[in-house]
Amino acid sequence: MNIKKRKILYITYHFPPSKKIGAIRARGFAKYLPAFGWDVIILTALLPDNPDCLFNIVETHPPYQKFLPYIFNPDLRERLKFMKGPFPNFFERIYSFFRGMIDIPDSRIGWLPFAVSVGKEIMKKERPQAIVSNFGPATCHIIASHLKKLNPNIFWLADFRDPWTQFRPDSFRTFIERHLEYQTLQVADAFSIVSDYLANALQKEFPNKPVYVIPNGFDPDEISPFTNPVTEKFIITHTGSLHPVYRSPENFFKALANLICSNRINKKDFLIQFYGDKQNWVIDLAKKFDISDIVRYEGFKNREEILNHQRTSQILLLFWRSGKGEEGTLTGKVFEYLAARRPILSIGKRATELVNLLYKTNAGIHCNNIDEMEKFLHAAYSQWQLHGFVKYMGIENEITKYSHLEMARKFSEILNNV
Repeated sequence: MNIKKRKILYITYHFPPSKKIGAIRARGFAKYLPAFGWDVIILTALLPDNPDCLFNIVETHPPYQKFLPYIFNPDLRERLKFMKGPFPNFFERIYSFFRGMIDIPDSRIGWLPFAVSVGKEIMKKERPQAIVSNFGPATCHIIASHLKKLNPNIFWLADFRDPWTQFRPDSFRTFIERHLEYQTLQVADAFSIVSDYLANALQKEFPNKPVYVIPNGFDPDEISPFTNPVTEKFIITHTGSLHPVYRSPENFFKALANLICSNRINKKDFLIQFYGDKQNWVIDLAKKFDISDIVRYEGFKNREEILNHQRTSQILLLFWRSGKGEEGTLTGKVFEYLAARRPILSIGKRATELVNLLYKTNAGIHCNNIDEMEKFLHAAYSQWQLHGFVKYMGIENEITKYSHLEMARKFSEILNNV
């Protein structure tokens, strides 16, 4: 006997083919939740290209404050004709434009009137049993709060990849946003967030709301075959975002230069690869340490290429941003690296949750200083010299706990109580 699936309205600004990191969690939610008896209706703004037909996606008009790229891109302009709902009237477009200019809580707030309008249609037609909103941007939670107030019997789970205001420095803007956050989330039925540390902070703000921990994860369909790749060069790879101040490879370059100067490693054996957007500055930084001949900036690549480069590297680099609240962060990049099944070298301060994750999975090491980096790199290099690869030591049954299938199961356990 076929059991009729229940429905979820899932509100997210980022969804593939968007390259934003938030799109990965959103895709995992939508892909694997049907296995637990839920149909997912995705409400999003106009995506950068045609989405996968596997998903039930409802695209709407984007914020008019961000409309110029759509006007000058003929493909996107053509796709706008097929957006859900009528063409926004003049006053809605004006409101969207100026509301977006205010930029509180974020530059996507101009999407609010269009998403709420289409969301009301979906609620009336599809009658979902639950709403889940994906933060960030915070606009997604504000949209969900509007729909929840119009449908008070619907269960709303506000899902966080990052905290909203909990760790921000005090300012007039923060004061305004904290009030907005409180008013928005008061009508939520429950929260989910990616780590215990962040869950505790959120629980203090909302002591009467249940808070669940659901980490980010990786798509089990993308997990690498269990191999230790033999490579002619000792390849170290970083994929994703960098920052010359907050997320910089400077100390890593310094450790590498020290090893070269002391003749503990052969410089010619190394290849350091960086993949990401607008990171040309890493080459200038490498020149400072006389290693620019072994450092390559490869630019932005598609996801399939990135996954392949991760799998065929000896070491995967992760630079941790120091700052208040960062000790509770578990970025999606960590889980992508877990799926690659290659040793992780994480570098930075205040990475409590990350250190715990690496310890549980044995998938890599976190280094707080240059001496620790030198010891790890020298040991890994010696192993590569002997075998042609650095042996991967990850604990499989711990790593699989962080798949999107497991993530969806945890979401379903919350939603099944609706």
